[in-house]
Amino acid sequence: MKDELRKEMIAKREAHHSSGGHVNCIEIMDRFLRLPSFNSARCILLYASKGGEVHTDGIIRSALSLGKKVALPVTMKEGHVLELYEIKSIEELSEGAFGILEPARNQERRVQPEEVELVVVPGVSFDRRGHRIGYGMGYYDSLLKKVNGCKVGLAYDMQIVEHVPDEPHDVAVDMVVTQSEIIRCSKPADEKGKCRKFRVAVLASGRGSDFMSMVDAMKEGKLDVFIAGLITDNPDAAAIKRAEENGIPAFFIPHASREELDIGVMKKLGELEPDLVVLAGYMKVIKSRELLSRYSGRMINIHPSLLPKYPGAHAQKDAFDAHELVSGYTIHFVDESLDGGKIIHQEKVDISGCKSAEEAAARILEREHVGLPEIVGKFARGEITG
Repeated sequence: MKDELRKEMIAKREAHHSSGGHVNCIEIMDRFLRLPSFNSARCILLYASKGGEVHTDGIIRSALSLGKKVALPVTMKEGHVLELYEIKSIEELSEGAFGILEPARNQERRVQPEEVELVVVPGVSFDRRGHRIGYGMGYYDSLLKKVNGCKVGLAYDMQIVEHVPDEPHDVAVDMVVTQSEIIRCSKPADEKGKCRKFRVAVLASGRGSDFMSMVDAMKEGKLDVFIAGLITDNPDAAAIKRAEENGIPAFFIPHASREELDIGVMKKLGELEPDLVVLAGYMKVIKSRELLSRYSGRMINIHPSLLPKYPGAHAQKDAFDAHELVSGYTIHFVDESLDGGKIIHQEKVDISGCKSAEEAAARILEREHVGLPEIVGKFARGEITG
């Protein structure tokens, strides 16, 4: 069955690539280069793409430019194994077995599989469990058993199938990166150099109900992320207790000035290493340019109005007092302005029947609790990027 699927998928992939699908390679490369496991990996095993495969040359060049140790395989037909060798430049590659570009067999540059912290695995097709159809020669099967690092497949959307037949000796990849999503196939270890869950840090100043909407979504299986910690500027914030009750570390940042607060937040975020920072009822405007720059495109805020209308701390009351019939909430990127960052998502909420600003706020908050976990999930899956 695998042979039939392999032939069928190779034909479809080549047709997709030649009909313009190769433009997806840039999107796939961009998603891959944003992976936390790529950023933290010191030694990466890649392969030189051929034909209709997702192009890897841009990834190889990027990894080299970042000073990472980059290895590529040499096919040893006599032993039916792959040997790994470091390269310093993509220009070093020359045609080897099966017409694939390979590095020279320089023993001084030999890399052992155990050194590899991230490996990009070729495949003709993948399913969402991480099982793959390779090229049928088994070279990677034995290699992957020796690699402890994160295993990633690159594929066009059309290469993802419902089910790949698997056998007990097969080694699944941890994730697959396509032009439209990042498929996280397993529950990887949360440690440097290996695949890990998408990490979220939350900033809150009060009761933490938006924070809890994410926690509840995780419990219900609707959100697959790891909340690394809750950070607050308020030692009396109810969000602290809610975090502790759910086994999430909470951190109050003592401060005598806004500058001290931003410095403390930046230091704590550096320790938590989040992929996304979520301001969920955080009642301070971040002023530090360094902090904003460090998390540019990775820091979002949820605000209870349809921005640009009614920025600031009293948005629901302002909308109610203005006799608005419809208000809502906005999720936006954080910049140096007051609730003025690029809008990611908005939802309108009917407040025409509300008798008070408090009732309008409650109606909006109910929808925030649905929308925020959905947007965070899209970041985790790579459907939204900064």
